[in-house]
Amino acid sequence: MKTSGTTDVVLPLTRKQKCVCNAVMGVLLVAAGVILALAGTGVISASVRAIAAPTILFGFGLSVLFSAIVARNALSMWLAGVILACGFTSLFAVITTAGYSNLFPIYVAAPGIGCVFSIWFAEAKYPQVKAMVFFGAFAAVFSLASSGACGWGLTGGLLAACGGLFVIAYAVESYLRKEKDENA
Repeated sequence: MKTSGTTDVVLPLTRKQKCVCNAVMGVLLVAAGVILALAGTGVISASVRAIAAPTILFGFGLSVLFSAIVARNALSMWLAGVILACGFTSLFAVITTAGYSNLFPIYVAAPGIGCVFSIWFAEAKYPQVKAMVFFGAFAAVFSLASSGACGWGLTGGLLAACGGLFVIAYAVESYLRKEKDENA
């Protein structure tokens, strides 16, 4: 069934699919709990506080990803991409010397990363690509400051210029779309 072009109509999961998806989610969350318990008892030499966020985000993100693939659901794929991007960011903060102050551009890019995941099941691909470019561009500009390549003064100006370019692009695209609709 065709929709507005940005979403898909998803048929409900069968009982068997729901059972499998729920079981996978349960297994992944139990695995996350076991990892955290092992860290809490000292079996794994890691601080529970340090690994809690990435462990839970990966467990939940992978379960959402599995369910999204089974259901062929673009929105769930997007959500899985965002959660996993945040999980990787949390993991990188734990296993590298980079802190969140260096890694925060990944959070800015997370909605675009979600679109990379969802594009496979999305009815309309172009809005997904536009979102990837939009969030990727802002993340790239933010990464200039987080990496120390330039200060916040220059980054702020570049963010404003980037935002202005996107507003101009939207205005032109909107005008051309309306003109095309009127001539059709």
